[in-house]
Amino acid sequence: MSPTPAKTATLLLSLVVSAFLGVARAAEDEAPLKVVVHMNFAEVGAQAAGLRSVRRMLKDEPGTHIEVVCHAAGIQVVEKARTEHPDAVASLIKQGVRFVACENTMKMNSIKKEDLIPGVDTVPSGALEVVRKQFREGYAYFKP
Repeated sequence: MSPTPAKTATLLLSLVVSAFLGVARAAEDEAPLKVVVHMNFAEVGAQAAGLRSVRRMLKDEPGTHIEVVCHAAGIQVVEKARTEHPDAVASLIKQGVRFVACENTMKMNSIKKEDLIPGVDTVPSGALEVVRKQFREGYAYFKP
């Protein structure tokens, strides 16, 4: 018995949808990863480990979009006068990693934009930036 035109149309539609979903999944797999790194701690060793992790992410997955959000005690990693990691931060900035400092933390600690390592941007709220990156922009969360 031959399939009816309705069954043939349904089968064709199913094949087209399956093919489309397969292409969409493949495109997702090829899209660059997006990662927000949450730096809100002053411990120098933990900061170094976090920066190493960022370097490895870039090495293992070239093209990854990474934003390091520095607020609370973690702001010192991007302060020229207080950071123990100026070369690592500058090198990552040159590789396309975006570092941002929390303006709320800056105000509370009398830190000016010129006190930051060149290339560091600012955002009004570091905590909100972490949340925004995850829920509005689809970034994965990483806390060293």
